[in-house]
Amino acid sequence: MAFKKTPRDYKHIAMDLLARREHSRRELINKLKIRGFEGEEVEAYLDRLAERDLQSDQRFAESYVRMRSGNGYGQRRISQELSQKGIAESRISQIYEEMALDWYQIALEIWQKKYNQLPGNDLKLKAKQSRFLQYRGFDFDIINWIFSRSSDED
Repeated sequence: MAFKKTPRDYKHIAMDLLARREHSRRELINKLKIRGFEGEEVEAYLDRLAERDLQSDQRFAESYVRMRSGNGYGQRRISQELSQKGIAESRISQIYEEMALDWYQIALEIWQKKYNQLPGNDLKLKAKQSRFLQYRGFDFDIINWIFSRSSDED
């Protein structure tokens, strides 16, 4: 016997998702769409969740930035991921300003954890370490700072 989806099903699904972790509005829309729920009624319900502060793109983005930077990812990578999750560039910039993260220190710590060995004159090793930091989302200013800072300490 097949069960018919009732109009309330998407509400339960959305609340279950939000109970597990913060989600951006776009994430919720995509997850509900996969389950066959979309349209004005779903959009209106997500509006009500946001009005009641049960869903917040701001809270989601702050949580996401804390998590990803804590895992050693840089500003560029995190910004790209947040954009894909529907967070506006202006909101991302505002969050970075409010959180005032030390991206240089984050990059240095992840570099030390992975390598903790200066490339010296080994261009191949320097390129490898640089690619690793780029992939993690750090820009060339930070990468060059790590190599120059580290060589100053020797």
